Amino acid sequence: MYGYPRSVLPRLAGLVLAASLVLPASAGASLEPAAGGERFVPGEVIVRFEPGAAAAERRAVRARAGVELDRTLELPRAQVVDVDGGVAAAVRRLERAPAVAYAQPNFRYEALAPPPDDTFFGQLWGLAETPGVGALTAWDSNRGAGAVIAVADTGVDLTHPDIAPNLWSNPADPANGADDDGNGFVDDVHGADFVDDDADPDDYQYHGTHVAGTAAAVDANALGIAGVAPDARIMAVRVLDGDGSGTTGTIADGIAYAAREGAHVINLSLGGPSDEVDPFLNDAVNVARQLNAVVTVAAGNSGTNNDLEPVMPCNLPQGNLICVAAVDESGGLAGFSNYGTTHVDVGAPGVGILSTKTDYGAHFFTESFEGPLDDWSGDVPPFGVSSVASAGTQSLADSPPGNYGDDEDALIQRTNPISLAGRRGCRMHFDMQYDLEAGFDFLFAGALGGGTADSNGFTGSSQGGFEAAEASISRLDGLTVVRPAFQMATDENITDDGVHIDRLRLFCRDTTYTDATTPLDDYDDPTAGNYVEFDGTSMAAPHVAGVAALVRAADPGAPGEQIVQAIKQSAAPLASLKPFTSSGGVADANAAIAAAIALPNTATPPPPPPPPPPPPAGPAGPNAANLRDAKSRMRVSRKGVFTYPVRAATGLAGTATFRTRKKVTASRKVHLTIARKRFRIVRGGSATLRVKLSRKELRLLRRNRRFLLRVTVTVRDGSGLSATAGKRLTLLPPKRR
Repeated sequence: MYGYPRSVLPRLAGLVLAASLVLPASAGASLEPAAGGERFVPGEVIVRFEPGAAAAERRAVRARAGVELDRTLELPRAQVVDVDGGVAAAVRRLERAPAVAYAQPNFRYEALAPPPDDTFFGQLWGLAETPGVGALTAWDSNRGAGAVIAVADTGVDLTHPDIAPNLWSNPADPANGADDDGNGFVDDVHGADFVDDDADPDDYQYHGTHVAGTAAAVDANALGIAGVAPDARIMAVRVLDGDGSGTTGTIADGIAYAAREGAHVINLSLGGPSDEVDPFLNDAVNVARQLNAVVTVAAGNSGTNNDLEPVMPCNLPQGNLICVAAVDESGGLAGFSNYGTTHVDVGAPGVGILSTKTDYGAHFFTESFEGPLDDWSGDVPPFGVSSVASAGTQSLADSPPGNYGDDEDALIQRTNPISLAGRRGCRMHFDMQYDLEAGFDFLFAGALGGGTADSNGFTGSSQGGFEAAEASISRLDGLTVVRPAFQMATDENITDDGVHIDRLRLFCRDTTYTDATTPLDDYDDPTAGNYVEFDGTSMAAPHVAGVAALVRAADPGAPGEQIVQAIKQSAAPLASLKPFTSSGGVADANAAIAAAIALPNTATPPPPPPPPPPPPAGPAGPNAANLRDAKSRMRVSRKGVFTYPVRAATGLAGTATFRTRKKVTASRKVHLTIARKRFRIVRGGSATLRVKLSRKELRLLRRNRRFLLRVTVTVRDGSGLSATAGKRLTLLPPKRR
């Protein structure tokens, strides 16, 4: 996912901007025609005479036209006259007279609505004019009513008061409108969850909720913020897990589902580097194209050129896909934003973006590691307590005496279990100082329960200080026996210090909301507000998703490709973006609406054929190995060694095969089987495989600079039933000395 946390600090520039956005009530009047009712006053015409027309001549003109004087106006030679019959006919009769400069209906106008009363409306610089997307001007014509924006992300907080009123509901689901489970909420089906394969796309992190609020949070409710398209509907589609990680399968399924359920815009604030096109993801975007859905995509946050270092799905070629870079309040390209004059299309606000945040309850378990590890068991040592701490005097460390050891696979877990009964969206937060050889040595943090595990992996370095770390354990929600755990998996030739863990807290989702802003570092505080600032292209993409929804509402017949064309063609030019995006500007909602209306709507492409029916179900077997947390890029050590984690239910056995996907030998004819490893999941729901390349393979890897591997993992239970999962892995040569 592409979003960075940003502390909410008072800034003079923000205060000045707020003043420029909030108009006084007296400034609300504008020459804007009334939205409904009569367009002009019946029976009245304004007539203005030519200079020199005497009073007698004016009386004669009125008599010949069959109208009577009602009143004179402040402008010279201007009158309102009363008309019997049609106004248009009276205008034509009056304009035949040489003494009349012009005649017209007495049009009706209304004061425009004042700025919304949302608490933090003045901080939403992204809604203002360039370098914002100009949503405020566009609202004079529409606010996105009738458009549906699918947020394909970590899910959406379905009870957030700034989002819930705008949630899309599946009209075909018979449960809609009923509170079947008695929890006080209507059990509408607001989307789908392709991570847990159910109809509950709630957000067990925060990223998707922030994205949804930027695109379409409710406005004028005296609460929080307003979205770019505040009358659009939000379809929640969960394709990323609680740690913000997803797969081709979950994301492509989410795109196809959203398009087939009628989403007009699908936002993908996610992505990753790729050495090749992802055909399945490409096919999913094609489904969206055929069903006239716009796909808005984040460009990425590594500050690189997407034209030279491809990023998916930004670099997919479809005309209904628009890739978005991030700009700051001054209109400059954000320093973290990816760019590319071929594959990155427009800019949008992506720095200091305030939006909605999921709600969490109080900590129900804490651990400071200030005493002996009496309540923890496992591999002790190497785990123990250290005098390095972020709070207090001690922390948990994998190697209190110093550097961690070679080829370790050490696990420590809490002895007394914790119950998650009745809880959802649970998480572990902790402070961590770590120094691990990147790509080779990993700390897995999470929890064990019910024969499975949920964890997040860490590698690299915190540069000598403690930093906030977290892991979702939502796969274990509802279990009564859950044990927080940490597992260290190391390679060889160790010279680094390892990990120090302090201030462990467990907490879960809640529905108590506070209309306040909060720094992301404090979002697990139960008193924290439910609005937070982020930086990232993840924040820029939903601004453009909101613009696309406004365009769709203004021009319902426009195909997705035409909406994208209009947004790119009408982008407000910025010198800072000209060398970095194909349009050279930021999205402009009002200009995009005008551009789309000016384009004649083309024929809709035919829908894709229905998928073939699924094959008959066979006998139930073991769950396939869960490879979602495994790294997609790994660098071998100088001795040609890499480690690979496999996750599956405890007690299963299996094999993992690592085979090159391309022909790599000098003759270009042979695929290499790097290794075939057997394993058994003994504890913790995982096994770490250590793979060593032969000298010949290591030489080939150095020469070819990378191996593209296909990792195939098969697990089987005691009855002989099996399941298989696959993943791609890019293997990189050792770093040069």
